[in-house]
Amino acid sequence: MKKRILNYKPTAPGQPAQSRKRDERGTAMSILLLFARHRSLSSAQIASLLRIPTSTVYRHLQTLLQAGFVVESTAVGRYSAGPEVVRLADNYRQESLAQGTIRNRLEKLSRDTGELAAFLVQSGDEALCVESVESQHILSCSYAAGRSRPLLNGASARTILAFLPEDEAAEALAGRFLTRDEHAGLEADLSSIREHGYATSSGALAPGVWGVSAPVFSDTGILAGVVTTMVPQERADDGPSRERFTSLTCAAASELSDTAVRG
Repeated sequence: MKKRILNYKPTAPGQPAQSRKRDERGTAMSILLLFARHRSLSSAQIASLLRIPTSTVYRHLQTLLQAGFVVESTAVGRYSAGPEVVRLADNYRQESLAQGTIRNRLEKLSRDTGELAAFLVQSGDEALCVESVESQHILSCSYAAGRSRPLLNGASARTILAFLPEDEAAEALAGRFLTRDEHAGLEADLSSIREHGYATSSGALAPGVWGVSAPVFSDTGILAGVVTTMVPQERADDGPSRERFTSLTCAAASELSDTAVRG
């Protein structure tokens, strides 16, 4: 794909050069991060989302286009994540995800349960799936790496919230506008999750899906992520089945914590 060179009007300097450089780097990063949550965007949409001038967007898009982090979408005037992002994701899986340890343990968990196994982490105010192994059943759950959901409901989200530092959990919930009763119910649920060491949910991700999640900690005791098993409701409709899924999921999370997964 041919790289597009964008024209822009320079903005007048209004701050010290060193400070401007820091702001420039932050703006470029903010633009790039938008493509983690949007498949494609126009320059006007980027400007609106970040509340910055369109001329600033053009300037940073040119740099991102040339570096391969952004490409022009098939729709004229729109942009999407570029091929270099794929390399970053692959390096993340190979190195940051304990050099394949997480993938290997998820594969074992999926074989033991016969169901989908996933590893999710906090990403701002969302729970982001960074690795998953699909079930071999014809009727199965699906949750691919790269998918995310609000950090509020569901076993994965609640487990992350329960074991985050208190200030980080509060920040992640700041924009949820919970009522007093909702907040009290959430706090009671998080306390129960911390006590038991895992969370379960039914229908929170999608109707007919039951899930269980357990925390994984780094060697410094910081939450690194959560291991989650997702099961069609009909295969988790009794106590013994749920106990088995819970036990296997907690064992996988505990084993990954013992290997000192890097957060």
